[in-house]
Amino acid sequence: MDQIFDRFERMFKSWVSSTVDDAEELFGKSGARASSGDSDLDAAMDELDDFLNVGRTETEARERDRARREREAEARRAAGSASGSSAYSRSSGPPAALLRAYRSLGLAYGAPFPEVKAAYKRLLMQNHPDRNAATPDQLRRSTEISATLNAAYQTIETWQTTGKLDDS
Repeated sequence: MDQIFDRFERMFKSWVSSTVDDAEELFGKSGARASSGDSDLDAAMDELDDFLNVGRTETEARERDRARREREAEARRAAGSASGSSAYSRSSGPPAALLRAYRSLGLAYGAPFPEVKAAYKRLLMQNHPDRNAATPDQLRRSTEISATLNAAYQTIETWQTTGKLDDS
């Protein structure tokens, strides 16, 4: 926004001056305004300069306040994660339960959902209790693996649809 006012100021000053030499005489090479001899023009230019400078000062103050609030929020987030806060913030990384769910399905975190579904179906087909009922140990193991796969898929599916983890 300051650039617009700076441009407007230069345009207005050049419009008031009839030639480049008049503009340099009126504003000087540095852009500082000298007296034009017309008291009304000088008053208007002083008012414009004050307005532009106040706007700049207010903008700078807003930017400093915004930066301070961001630093404070970052400090609060850092203090929360250092104290072992259970609240999840997307900027602090994915929840451990979600990472475990992806690992259970043999996928990297953030794999597309169709890939998650395909891995789930493939692993469930391999480890389904009905296919592995030859011995009681094999049946028990395949039941545990199936339960783990179901829980992992449910966790990822809930995360994908709601953005939250099921706390139950």
